[in-house]
Amino acid sequence: MALANYTDLKAAVSDWINRQDLVSQIPDFITMAEARFNRDIRHNAMMKRETTVATSDYVTLPSDWLEHVSITVSGDSSVSNPLTYLANDEFYRVKLQGLTGAFRYYTIQENNILLLPAMSSGSTTLEILYYAKIPALSASNATNWLLTRAPDLYLYGSLLGAEAFLQNDERLPLWSAAMKDVMDSLKMESERAKRPQGNLTARRRTFG
Repeated sequence: MALANYTDLKAAVSDWINRQDLVSQIPDFITMAEARFNRDIRHNAMMKRETTVATSDYVTLPSDWLEHVSITVSGDSSVSNPLTYLANDEFYRVKLQGLTGAFRYYTIQENNILLLPAMSSGSTTLEILYYAKIPALSASNATNWLLTRAPDLYLYGSLLGAEAFLQNDERLPLWSAAMKDVMDSLKMESERAKRPQGNLTARRRTFG
């Protein structure tokens, strides 16, 4: 059976557990698998760039934000890019110093990016590079990059939820291990994509 879209995936889960009476539960198994994928997977295909305009030192995170990579200020040569990330406690210690001028630091708190120094007026264009949530499968969103690239991962993750629901505890280690193998492969694929391609040329060392 092909696993090209959401309908295919639901049918495959039903076939693999040999149950045709879980039509209303299978979407939940897929949703639970996606929640785990978002927690555990950081693939280069998840990286997203978004531009926003800051009119204060608080900027709302993108709705699909998972994890920050970098924040830069667009069109301002006086700013050292990218901005420096600080943990919350360090951010507030630096804030007490009363810094002024262009943005230099940021932290993440709840659903916001906090910037330092605090903005007094005007606006600043920010470019946010971050890991975005995997677009959830649904009747209105039949496929996504992960289902296309790793349909086996979606199947194993959904089967893990299904076997737990059916209390088939002896099957859980099987699907958990299979899912981990695919996740490890995706991680390696993402790492390889970051490396330059082509043959390496040995450089001759000279002495003297």
